[in-house]
Amino acid sequence: MNPVPDLSQRTRRYWMIDGLPELLIGSIFLFTGLAQLAPLVAPANIAGWANLLLPLVLLPLILLGRRILHALKMRITYPRTGYVAYHQPPRWQRALGGLAGIGVGIALANLTFNAQLAAAMMPALTGFTLAAGLGYLGAYLGMRRFYALAAFVAALGLLMYWMPIDGFLGASLVIAAAGVWMLIAGSVTLYHYLQHTQIEA
Repeated sequence: MNPVPDLSQRTRRYWMIDGLPELLIGSIFLFTGLAQLAPLVAPANIAGWANLLLPLVLLPLILLGRRILHALKMRITYPRTGYVAYHQPPRWQRALGGLAGIGVGIALANLTFNAQLAAAMMPALTGFTLAAGLGYLGAYLGMRRFYALAAFVAALGLLMYWMPIDGFLGASLVIAAAGVWMLIAGSVTLYHYLQHTQIEA
């Protein structure tokens, strides 16, 4: 057996040891789902303003999330279990990820030309897209709980697809549910981490 992949995978898993990344990602998912729900449930006279919630909430979380996460790790994680420098992925790998994102965007753009089909397929498409990303993350980190979350969001997306509800409502619920799952998992992980580690003198 080649120990190198296992070592690199364990190094990547260390980034998740405290549950903080899951709390950040879960917050982004939850706020995204709730922000998409807002225009659907808001009174007609403020529905237009409700559409502004998504960029107003999501952009600061994305732009400041990495800095906030680093600051929290500097305060909580590194004093307890040390700092690990991470190797940056090669350019081709980042380019491949960008192409995959563009492909998903093109598929979604083509789907929106048929509004009725888009609305009907949105929960399932959202569930499977999230499941693919979470499944890749599970394989990349070697963490089985991401496989469980991937299966959950895929199943929930199909359930929302078959239920007689608005498609965009179903998609928003899938995203929000994924966020709640990650917030719970991150909170449990952080609790256990704090219980079993202490700040080094």
